[in-house]
Amino acid sequence: MVLTPEVAENNPKGSPEVSIASSLIPWSRDDERALYFGYRASGLSVRETLHMIQRSKPWLSLQRHDPVFVDLEHRIPEFRRELSKEYVEIEFFRNFRLILEKDHQIIQRSLNLKKDETLSRQDQEYLIKLRSQYSPTQIQILEAIVEGGKGGFNFAAFVAEHPDIIQMSRTDTVTVSKGRKSEEASDD
Repeated sequence: MVLTPEVAENNPKGSPEVSIASSLIPWSRDDERALYFGYRASGLSVRETLHMIQRSKPWLSLQRHDPVFVDLEHRIPEFRRELSKEYVEIEFFRNFRLILEKDHQIIQRSLNLKKDETLSRQDQEYLIKLRSQYSPTQIQILEAIVEGGKGGFNFAAFVAEHPDIIQMSRTDTVTVSKGRKSEEASDD
């Protein structure tokens, strides 16, 4: 069965949520069953999914006679886990790109100052913090993130492989360095 124009028009087939989810499923993407698996992997219930693809329970019953379909349906929890990793990676790189854009804007602003102009206090503070992020150590971190192995960036593996570069901030700062842990904590 091919996705009908009516179904395609009324469903966000091209939306990132469904297209990313559908891309994880080993099924032809122009098929409404791929859309079914995409919605299911995105967390929709069977009823919600059938509504989205404008199909009924008898349609689903018919599909469940196909052992490949049944196998993929049983693997939906696995696809959900993979999808959550994909979303985290996509959001990480999206946010990272926005941060780099902000860095670029501040640097450009500082370079284009006229003779008697100065940066705002906020821009000056940002520029000072920004300078500390452009170091050989930071370049190594970025290279590790970008290379990230054959499967893409794996944040958990990165943290495990680089225990000397962990920093959390809120009221506590935790620094881990070569097996030695030190904590600076404010007493709340």
